[in-house]
Amino acid sequence: MPAPASVALHLYLPGFLDRETLQYLLVGRQKLAESLFEEMDQAAGSKTPRFFLLIGPRGIGKSHLMALLYKQVCDDLSGRVIPVKLGEEEYSIFRASDFFLRVLEEMGVRIVDVVGDDQLARDSAVDALRGIASREGRQIVIFVENIHELFIQMDRREIQALRSVFQQTNIFSVVASAPQIFPGVSDHDEPFYNFFRIFHLQELKCAEIKELMKRVAGINGNTIFTENFQNHEPTIEALFSLIGGNPRLAIRLYEAISQGRAGGAAEIFSGMMDGETPYYREVFWRLTGQRRLILDTILCSETPLTPKEIAEISRLDPAVVNAQLRRLERDGYVTSRPMGKRTSYEARDRLFRLWRVMRRPASRERLTAFIRFLEAWHGRPAVTRKEPLQESLAMYIAGKRDDPPPAGAVLDLALEELLAGNRANGLSLIAEAYAHADHLELATAGFLKRIIDGGEISLVRDAVRAIVAARGPGYEGFLKPVMDAVTIIEAQDTRLYYTRLQPEERAVVAGIVRAITGSEELVVWSQSGHPESR
Repeated sequence: MPAPASVALHLYLPGFLDRETLQYLLVGRQKLAESLFEEMDQAAGSKTPRFFLLIGPRGIGKSHLMALLYKQVCDDLSGRVIPVKLGEEEYSIFRASDFFLRVLEEMGVRIVDVVGDDQLARDSAVDALRGIASREGRQIVIFVENIHELFIQMDRREIQALRSVFQQTNIFSVVASAPQIFPGVSDHDEPFYNFFRIFHLQELKCAEIKELMKRVAGINGNTIFTENFQNHEPTIEALFSLIGGNPRLAIRLYEAISQGRAGGAAEIFSGMMDGETPYYREVFWRLTGQRRLILDTILCSETPLTPKEIAEISRLDPAVVNAQLRRLERDGYVTSRPMGKRTSYEARDRLFRLWRVMRRPASRERLTAFIRFLEAWHGRPAVTRKEPLQESLAMYIAGKRDDPPPAGAVLDLALEELLAGNRANGLSLIAEAYAHADHLELATAGFLKRIIDGGEISLVRDAVRAIVAARGPGYEGFLKPVMDAVTIIEAQDTRLYYTRLQPEERAVVAGIVRAITGSEELVVWSQSGHPESR
């Protein structure tokens, strides 16, 4: 294990971590890292340029992987290549000349007497770099984070000049990153179309997220966290459905749990989303009024929306909505899903929507109910002590004893009756279990899981209805994922995943569908380990 370090301090600047720590914290990406390094090694030997582009959303680990690769190249390939790492943000690169002058600056070389003549500046910078590479017999490997931002800052002529230098000099390799595929590399008429070899960084699986958190705890010397890890697992598994396999958010979740933040998963998640406020506010204020209104309409909706629905809710002209949706999709804010004659839109950044939901009281309440369900669903119910209940329950109902039997034990008895085919008795016992007890969410989740294991859809539906009738309408939000699964199975319609549910709900509901049916017919598994609809 590496020497102790405060990983939390370097969430946004992993380059400050040493190579050993970066390697130790690289969970789920080992093969990709090895493959990229091998390619760089081969390129250095053959003096053949390589151009790699790492794609993945914020916090997915692009900076971490690039920092590790840069340190590996510095340590192991410096005899054959000159590694140069530009800043994560480069606000002064507007021309190709700016780019190559910055590379020289990072190499400790400064060119003078080029003021006012951009062509001369570019030629001088490139000649200087070519001379250095020739004298030292080494290629130059440039690491560029957020290359899409450079392309936004540079006009098309400068981008074309940049590509021309790369093609003509044959001394540069580039390892770049961006949060998503952008027009500068995807549009056929753009200079860098089909130029980079693209690698998509996938979300980590839940088991990998747990392993990452354990390793961070180990580096931080947090033995209390590791010793009590089993107690934290329900919260981690519950919030995994919301944050996904995002390493940065996993580390922030680790921090929240380690700090002993009061409350359950909902309170922890609320604190995590509050930390995203400066970033997402800035995203909102970059947009013009109509685009902001349309995006906010999509973010705040309980379900994905069609253009017609967006126009009705926002009270904008449908033609305006369609035009702005195309721009929002092109710029990476939303994604569309065509289904026959219907096309629905949803936020591309799942966390953006969840952040917005947590800022609105009514929608926050719905999301909180969903988180409570996840926490109970992933909880570890206590084993109920077996005891003769029939007689004590009958005595209680007849008024011959004052204290009711434990609600969890009554639910066990209800389950036995339901599975034995005595549905009326079982449903009445459900009503009795909830009549005099509170805080039964964990017991409810365990009870429904066992009914779901029976695979009888009508029994699941009737049990949920009986629970809602006993506890009141407030439980509808808590049990919504189970009822959504029942609806999809009864309708045999996977389109409902995309018309009724938001992305964070789909994986959960699909998992319940699979558990009920015991089949993959209505679900498939994504690369992150989530079940998703077809």
